Amino acid sequence: MVKKVFKCSECEHCREFKRVGNARSEFTCEHPDGDYIHKYFVTHRIQKMERFLNYGKRYSHEVPLKISPAWCPKKAEQS
Repeated sequence: MVKKVFKCSECEHCREFKRVGNARSEFTCEHPDGDYIHKYFVTHRIQKMERFLNYGKRYSHEVPLKISPAWCPKKAEQS
């Protein structure tokens, strides 16, 4: 069985937010299954922002991740 590798840069749920006066953009996951993401963070005691992926260069539109994080809902759908 071969597992599929998911990339946030290719996902339709990845969103870029540009804050005014900031030199970088925030990338977040806007997947509609937010309950799964919340439960994953609670059960694994993750203390960072839910749905946050990473910071990137402003106007680059490139997500600075090689593969999706462990809490990705698409990974849960596959298994």
